[in-house]
Amino acid sequence: MSRDALLRYALRGTAIAIAVAAAIDPAVTSQRNAKPEISVIAGQSVRDSTLAASVEHALAKNFTVLPASFARASATVLVGTAPRLDDASIADLALPAFAVTPDTNATQISIEQVTVPSVAPLDARVPVAVRVRANGAANASVAITLAASGGTVDQIVKRVANNNQEFDASLSYLPTAAGAAPLHVVATLGVGGDSARADLVVDVRDTRWPVLFYDPHPSWMSTFVRRAAERDRRFVISSRVVTTNGIATETGQPSQLDDAAGLSRFDAIVIGAPDALTDAEVRGLEMFLRERGGRVVLLFDAPATGPIRRLIGPVEWIAKTENPSVLIVPADADSTRLRASALAWPRTLPQGAQPLAWATNAASGHATVWQSAVGAGNIVVSGAFDSWRYRDASSSTFTQYWQTLIANEASAAPPAVSVRIARPVVQPGERGDVTVIVRKAALRTTTLLQSPSTPIQSTVSASIDVDGKQTSVALWPASGVGEFRGEFRAPQTPGTYRLVVAADSEIGEAPLIVANVVSAATPSDKDLLRAFVASRGGQTIVVSELAGLPAILTRSLRPAARAELWHPMRSTWWLVVFIAALSAEWWMRRRRGLL
Repeated sequence: MSRDALLRYALRGTAIAIAVAAAIDPAVTSQRNAKPEISVIAGQSVRDSTLAASVEHALAKNFTVLPASFARASATVLVGTAPRLDDASIADLALPAFAVTPDTNATQISIEQVTVPSVAPLDARVPVAVRVRANGAANASVAITLAASGGTVDQIVKRVANNNQEFDASLSYLPTAAGAAPLHVVATLGVGGDSARADLVVDVRDTRWPVLFYDPHPSWMSTFVRRAAERDRRFVISSRVVTTNGIATETGQPSQLDDAAGLSRFDAIVIGAPDALTDAEVRGLEMFLRERGGRVVLLFDAPATGPIRRLIGPVEWIAKTENPSVLIVPADADSTRLRASALAWPRTLPQGAQPLAWATNAASGHATVWQSAVGAGNIVVSGAFDSWRYRDASSSTFTQYWQTLIANEASAAPPAVSVRIARPVVQPGERGDVTVIVRKAALRTTTLLQSPSTPIQSTVSASIDVDGKQTSVALWPASGVGEFRGEFRAPQTPGTYRLVVAADSEIGEAPLIVANVVSAATPSDKDLLRAFVASRGGQTIVVSELAGLPAILTRSLRPAARAELWHPMRSTWWLVVFIAALSAEWWMRRRRGLL
């Protein structure tokens, strides 16, 4: 057999062998250097999501990019000034960790923090506190807008003084209907400049706070404060005034101060002439403060004496009579005012106490109204003894002041079941965290009526109503007694949902809004982020240096050789060899005239 014939048979056999191997598709296990896996975690703003997409594109050629936290990745890249990290994700963070942040010299605006009550009454303005940072925008203006239902409800314009300025803005929202109210805060730099947005939600409830007025003997101060509260439909007022010979005048459904079960129905208790309270009544108030987490307002007519001093601490009173009367202004710069001529204040505030209102003129610098925590509750002490004499609108805002103070105290009393969703505005399918606190269990670890050794039990369940079907949410005990943590997956369909928690015979709930596009406040923690990354073996770069990130990662990582199952016949190079063998065999046959 000639050499050409042998070559033709060899080429034909090679092609047939390749075809058979391709049909069998054998798998081979070998040690190979695979592309390192890089976890990319973005911040909570739309700008950070856009930047994360650029980071993923820059790394895609040399690495396998995972757009989430993955403990077994080769490294982690945090994107933005405030990447979304919690205790669980930090524990699962793949090291080393790197960070990509916006350019420091770029002209941009960011919303660093938005503070808003999670629950608000229907008939009251909802305060929205916003913290904004402007970079590279000296002498420019910033418009901060609060929007609801597609329309603007409040706006404020601030002037930027320097190239890196942080400032606060106070906005407000007046709800018109009960239910979950989606709100949006937008900060815009100049006209058509950079903008930032934060989504939030307020659970507006048409509820009324039960408030008890209790006077151990008649008090002018308590009488006129009660009349002011009765004009406010946010309150359900009950009162008990003890007159001579133990005879009491009652309205509504009042309770004795030594009746723990009766007092638990109230969010706040206002006491007139508190120096006349008995020792048993003071013990009842203390139980209400510690076990219920309630709020107590003490309206003194004279410096404190008697058992009530046990609740307010060892206060040395300084009493003064002013002629003419003096203004008493809130410590938080609120527009309400009191006026009094007979007043007193503590020489030194008790430990942990906070001033609520200051007297002007001769008493300037002294807290005439102050508050102090007692267990889980709060007690407010008023030394404006005769402020009821100056109720006329030309002298003070007596009615508005006490309506506001009592409303603030009543709204701060903890509900039977508190439900807090960490991020109440999420994207479809996004993981969410919820914290539940059962008041009865949380506040009754050691009370005046219960031994510390008594077991505390509570049955808790949670669910989300999705299209009429209850989707259960797993809860487990957290660090504190009566506290539970849970995780859930947001529904896939955008809309408004409610997460409902049942604890024993009590119900708590919180709104959950699912939207396709979600923005959140992004606090600027560049220095903290830089230190965090450095402590985990990485470094921080700005977006203008993004092209160098693959090289930085390559130098920092060691390609890991690992056993990998692969299919050699799926490579396109075998197809080239197959075509070359067939073509060569065909050419040789034709040259010999065999075709």
